Amino acid sequence: MKGIQLALLVLLFAGLVHAVAYGGISNVDQYSLKPIKKGLTYQATVWPSVENNWAGRFSCNNCNPFEGDQFCNRTLPIVCITSHKKLQRPYHAIAVEYTPFAVTDGGYYDGWTGGIIQVTVPVRGYDISSYKVGDDLCKGYFGINSKFAKFNDGFYEPYMNQRPVTAWNTWDWSKAKAGGWNFWGYFNHHYRGRAWVWIDGQPNGNCGN
Repeated sequence: MKGIQLALLVLLFAGLVHAVAYGGISNVDQYSLKPIKKGLTYQATVWPSVENNWAGRFSCNNCNPFEGDQFCNRTLPIVCITSHKKLQRPYHAIAVEYTPFAVTDGGYYDGWTGGIIQVTVPVRGYDISSYKVGDDLCKGYFGINSKFAKFNDGFYEPYMNQRPVTAWNTWDWSKAKAGGWNFWGYFNHHYRGRAWVWIDGQPNGNCGN
């Protein structure tokens, strides 16, 4: 019996030596230790209220647009904006406590999307292999006027919350500029977690290319 056990141990040891010699085990270890890619997400930080004319806000809120902030093997909803840049801006207060930089004109980081913010069912980050894939999902869920939300889909006009407030029919899209870090819109969802958004010019910030 001892002889059989010894023979089995010898065979097992030989198999291990063979695997190491041909890179079998080292390849498995290298793959398992390889960091999982991350993608960019936003989160709703201000919910619609009568004080903000029923506009709400999605924010970076500790996101990372340069290297992503959520592992791409996670399943999270996609943020979609329907009728982007079609609706005139209502008055909404600049949420200074959520603005990441101390600037005089906080509106730069509190842009208006001109649309309705919605979310899809959860999608695995790795499955959003390109912006088009995410954009097609938004269009599939909410129609051809919907788009996959981007990091800088909020637009601002300089000092837009100073009197007179730049809102409604005084809002001029031809003068509006794209900001970043946060954006406002009308909500058509009740989701409170993080959700995928896209960023241009930062390939390491997205799960896809």
